[in-house]
Amino acid sequence: MKTPFLKVLLGCAVATMFLTACGDDGSDGLPSAPQSSAEGPVTTSSDSSVPSSSGDAPVSQATDPQSSSAVVAPESSAEVDVPPQGGGYTPGTLEEEIAKDAPFVEASAANGTLLPLAEVLAAVQPTERVVFVLRHARRGSSTGRETPLHMTGVNQCQTLGAMIAAVNATDPIFYAHSDFVRTESTAKNIFAGRGGDTTQFVSTVVQKLAGGGYVKNDSLLDLHAAEDFETNQLKVFASWMYKGEYTDTFNDLTETSVALLTQYILPAFPPEYRIGIMISHDMVVAPLTAYLTKQAVDFKAYEDLKKWLGYVQGVAIIIAADGSRRYIPVNGLYGQYADLDGVNKK
Repeated sequence: MKTPFLKVLLGCAVATMFLTACGDDGSDGLPSAPQSSAEGPVTTSSDSSVPSSSGDAPVSQATDPQSSSAVVAPESSAEVDVPPQGGGYTPGTLEEEIAKDAPFVEASAANGTLLPLAEVLAAVQPTERVVFVLRHARRGSSTGRETPLHMTGVNQCQTLGAMIAAVNATDPIFYAHSDFVRTESTAKNIFAGRGGDTTQFVSTVVQKLAGGGYVKNDSLLDLHAAEDFETNQLKVFASWMYKGEYTDTFNDLTETSVALLTQYILPAFPPEYRIGIMISHDMVVAPLTAYLTKQAVDFKAYEDLKKWLGYVQGVAIIIAADGSRRYIPVNGLYGQYADLDGVNKK
């Protein structure tokens, strides 16, 4: 039985300048093996250092609802300590991991359609584990770190939580997210929608989920996306992901994705859990999903902005008992909320 949701009015801090969601990685190189630092999994903290804004897709002021006061407050998360390499996976060298992942990507290359998340979860075998890496739900109109979810976003999360409960109401779920209000609120409202007692909600901050290390040069990204940054940024990202353009601006898609997957996502997923949900941003989830499906999924925003990754969409990483993996793009939007953000990708 669901407990009443804690209703807390979240303030929305207006960002003084627009930065990309990749701004958490200030170096020009690829992420190295994680150390005990802010980029690895850390305990939930309200004063962790993160980018001041995200590169999420623009939200229409004419059609979006107002920011919600029904967001389940993220600051009530309990603390959990997951060491960077002490969870469910210990990575080898980047070269070894790229070679190991190549056949998994090849086998997933036919998976170009975003499938309903609950259906994918229901099909996971008892001997398998799955972690879903998703974009956050619909946010407020600004892109700062403190920007809350819209009421629509809250409903998206809680509807997804109910759909998850319909296929699996008992297995504990591991929740992780970047250190942004909207990603933590997304995780907590999915938990609430599944029937969880929000006073018992536990989540982990994985700083790398705020940017992923994909952007090599923020200044060049600003230059390439000049004039209409929020729109053009999506086109620039997509042109890099699918056409190999802007190599001066981005790191290598394969190397960065494998590093993100094997040095951060998998090590943060504790082996005692069968199900994990990690909430990130479109500038992380879109390139990761494109790589994992060998560009089969169509996020080609330079052709049509509606093709870009929508809210609560992403990829399922399914891990077999022998350690092999398969990747399936997923859609977490359901019912009346499924047509609000570019709808289901075909």
